Amino acid sequence: MIYLTGDTHGVYGMDRFSPGNFPAGEGLSRDDLVVILGDFGLFWSDPPAEREREELERLSSRPWTTLFLDGNHENFTLLDALPEEERFGAPVGVAASNVFHLRRGYVYTLEEKKCFAFGGARSLDRHGRTAGKSWWRREIPSEEEFRRGLDSLESAGWTVDWILTHTAPEGILKTTNLAKYLAGDPVSLYLEEIRKETAYDRWFCGHLHRNAFFPGERVHVLRENILDGGTGNTVSVERNRPPLKERLRAFRSRFSQEGD
Repeated sequence: MIYLTGDTHGVYGMDRFSPGNFPAGEGLSRDDLVVILGDFGLFWSDPPAEREREELERLSSRPWTTLFLDGNHENFTLLDALPEEERFGAPVGVAASNVFHLRRGYVYTLEEKKCFAFGGARSLDRHGRTAGKSWWRREIPSEEEFRRGLDSLESAGWTVDWILTHTAPEGILKTTNLAKYLAGDPVSLYLEEIRKETAYDRWFCGHLHRNAFFPGERVHVLRENILDGGTGNTVSVERNRPPLKERLRAFRSRFSQEGD
């Protein structure tokens, strides 16, 4: 079985894997996979914070195998330094026992499904962050990674079962109210070309901080919900609360503002 979820943002999102929120997880085995679609975030502090080490150890001890893509809010100095080995038919970064980083631009075989993986995205808040401390230029893939992705898909005959990314292709962004903020991201533009050229059954991504399904494009956008990739059903406690900023705006709009 393959389960997927959106951004965890380090220690803040790890509670979604608790038995109370993800009861199906307790019956899984090492052959079962849980995929985090970027902004993994447990490799952030350098040296690692105690809570980060504890959560990584706890995740490693879960009965399943965890895979994650990189997002845009990652410490790429630490991620790029992970030891590398071959698994699922391509190189992975070894984050811990039973926890692996899927590298950008490779096609992995997961549960007999050919899955193209591509992390990264442009940070909307990058100008308010500090390079090398809270923001890394490596959030945008290198030319080598962009080329690798195309080469991998060409080798697969431009046909895969699933596509796993952090951000969504540009065409999906344009259908949301986030387009004015996120449009023009070079990663989304690249993924839009891949969407046009590649035959796929399902596409899974995070980044947009919402749970949504676009049936025409077969694209699942995930936030905190955990999805059964095979059925498309939510197997965790379903949470569809809007992001905090949207809730605060809605709260404020209920009251007249000073000067109204």
